Order: sequence, then structure tokens, then C-alpha cells
Amino acid sequence: MNNIFKDPRIKPEIQAGLEKIHFTKPTEVQEKVIPVLLTHKNAVVQAVTGSGKTHAYLVPVLNEIDTTKEYVQAIITAPSRELAEQLYQVARQLRDASGLNISIAHFAGGTDRERQLKKLENRKPQLVIATPGRLYDFVQKKNFAIDHVKAFIIDEADMTLDMGFLENIDYVAKRLPKDTLFAAFSATIPVKLSNFLRKYMDHPEQIVIGSKTIIAPTIKNDLIDIGSKNRKKILYQLLTMGQPYLALVFANTKQKVDELTEFLQNQGMKVAKIHGGITERQRKRTLREVENGQFQYVVATDLAARGLDINGVSLVINYEIPRDLEFVIHRIGRTGRNGLSGHAVTLIREEEMDRIEELEKMGLHFDFVEIKNGELVPRKHYHRRNNRKAKNHKIDTKLNGYVKKEKRKRKPGYKKKIKRAIQEDKMQKRKLEQRHEVRKAKRLRKRRRDRGR
Repeated sequence: MNNIFKDPRIKPEIQAGLEKIHFTKPTEVQEKVIPVLLTHKNAVVQAVTGSGKTHAYLVPVLNEIDTTKEYVQAIITAPSRELAEQLYQVARQLRDASGLNISIAHFAGGTDRERQLKKLENRKPQLVIATPGRLYDFVQKKNFAIDHVKAFIIDEADMTLDMGFLENIDYVAKRLPKDTLFAAFSATIPVKLSNFLRKYMDHPEQIVIGSKTIIAPTIKNDLIDIGSKNRKKILYQLLTMGQPYLALVFANTKQKVDELTEFLQNQGMKVAKIHGGITERQRKRTLREVENGQFQYVVATDLAARGLDINGVSLVINYEIPRDLEFVIHRIGRTGRNGLSGHAVTLIREEEMDRIEELEKMGLHFDFVEIKNGELVPRKHYHRRNNRKAKNHKIDTKLNGYVKKEKRKRKPGYKKKIKRAIQEDKMQKRKLEQRHEVRKAKRLRKRRRDRGR
């Protein structure tokens, strides 16, 4: 397969820029997506976190911008201000490395609106990277025109749906020129999202970057059943065992993040926290300090799983399992990025095993481990095996006592008696169901006769 970065349709400046930022070998998603977007064909792309999808659309988008035309030619949306900021920085990096005179604007909620409007007045952007809410605001108030937009990219489309931003996207999308290129990038494609995209894409190219697992193969994904042990103490052990380069601990609520941060700080650890309750300024400062290596441990809510890209995460710990199981996948995807090895550990109790089984159905594989002599060692999970056995041989609770009683007596023919009792119970249930159906049919006939009068 030819290297798509060397495709003659890509401007030589962009090819040189990619090389300058050390993008020499394209990832699978880049190999499959760039040719499609270069031919101006709509696409729905399903790819896991860390697969390289950002450059898969940035290369064709920047390639198509006419630097002599001073109006908006492409729009990229991201569901959170952190993601929008991240995309903006990546786009600027490629633009600068390519030496292209392209004006890129970043519009996000939670930032100074008036300041953004002043920037618009000074120079109209050719590429807009925005959160859906702020994009809707500016388009509705006609702060910039979208009559000449050639490409509209929806990044993290499933998260956009989850956060309730599809209406904002819809408002903008229906006002775009008919020939606008549409592309959506997402880790998952729920039915509601698929139906929405169908409104704007006629037979799009469906690109699924499949793998046997839904997390990078470089990630070791472990599971610890903590039983009756103290969850916080287990967390402390995990964080201090192998001295991770950067550990990211996930909790479900702001309150739990605060609680864990305080606990770890009391153990003498330097810990940063990230959640929706801290200000934008605090969050940016914390991220800068984390990037500069001032913190080895970060405790966060799921905001960091989808909204932030923290480099160098070597260990992810799911302190608790979130209500939305998909977030487990996004959490684990924070480590093992760009071909580097990573380690994820999820803490559970026996009663949460059914949720682990759901995750396994989604494609996650876990290795059971336990802490012994300051190390993680494999273990068999006997309770889990027994639970599955019990599920496969489930019988009516009413007959449970009878079975145990007959087994204790050990009289000749007790197995036949059990079978006969089960059959009789089934027959009785079938009779009751049939009686119910007959009565239901009678009531229906009576209703029809009453209507006929």
C-alpha cells in the first residue's frame, strides 16, 4: 500500500509539514479516511480513541482551503471546550509546520465571547474549530457567514449526542451549502446518531477501524476484586507499587475526586485533580503543570476521559465503574497511546461482576489479578465461574427447596422425581398462560361487540 501522506493530491507544503512534525507513517484510519475525503465523499468513521483520526480529517481539510479567499471554508466541531482547544493547537501545529497562511479561529463556550467577536472583526477565519453551543450562537447571530463552507466535520459525534448538542449541530448543518462535505468521527455510532447523520449524508462511506479489542493491544487491562478490603488502601498500594510515570485515577463524582485527592495528599503524595467544579483557569493551569511533570498523580471525573488529552499516562485506575459503561473504554484509552505500552486496573466487588460481563460483551478483555507481596499476580476468579454455572442451570425458586430436600434424602429415583416435579410445574404454568389468553380473547370480543352497538 502506498503511503497516503505522499499522495500527489496533497499539497507539497502539507507533505513537508507532516514530515516536519514526524508524521511519516500513516495509521490505519489515516490510510482509509484521507483518500475518501480528498475525493469529497461524505464519511462516517468509527475508530477507537488514539487511532490518529484528528489528522485523518485535518490533512484533507487544510488541503482544500483556498488561502486567497477570506471567508469560512471549513468547520470542525468538538463537544467540549477542552477538545476544541486541543484540536485548535493540533491544527495550528500542522499549519505552521506547512508554512500555510491559513486563518484558524477557536470558538468555545466558557471563554470570553466579546474577545472572540473582536478577533472575528480583525480577520475572518478560513477554518473554524468550535464547540456546538458557541458555533450555534455565532451562526444564529450571523457573526460570520457559512455560505461558502466546503467541509463540516463532527468530531466525537457520540459524545456530542450524549451531551445534548445535536440540535445545535442541526441548526448549522441545515444552513450549509448543498455540496458541503460532511464527515463524522466517533468511537461508537448509536442508532439515534446514525439516524441524525442520515439527514445530511446520502450513502456516506462507512469506515470502521476494526480490531479484535476495543482498546489498544499495547494496554494490559487488569481487574481486581477487592472483596471486603478498603478500596482507598488498595488504590494507594497500586499507585506506589511500580512508581508510574503518570497515573490517572477515575472516580464518578466531583465529591469522590475531592475525597480521593485529600486522602492521597494526606499520604504525602503530590496529586492534581480535574473535574467540572474547578474554574477554567484552574483547569488550564493544572494541565500545564501536569504536562510539565509537576504531578505524578491525577484524580479526575470522566471529563478527562473524553475531553482532555494528557500525554504520557502510563497507568489508569478505575476506582469505581461509571453508570455509562462506555466511559470505561474511554478511560482505559487514555493510556497505551501512539504505540506505547500502558496499564489499566479496574477495582470491583463481587456484586459488580454483571457489569464486567457487559463490558466483555462490548469487546473488553480483563485479566484477573491480585496484590501479593507488593506485586500484581494472576488469580482465578472462582466466584465468577460459580456464578456462571448457576446462571446456566437456573431453576424455579419454588422448586429449589424440593430439590435440596430430595438430594438430602437420597431415595432411589429422586432424580426422576425432580424431573417430574419440574415438568408438572411447567405444565401448570402453561395451563395458566392458556387460560389467561382465552380470557383476554373473550374480553376483546366483548369490547368489539359493545363498539358495534
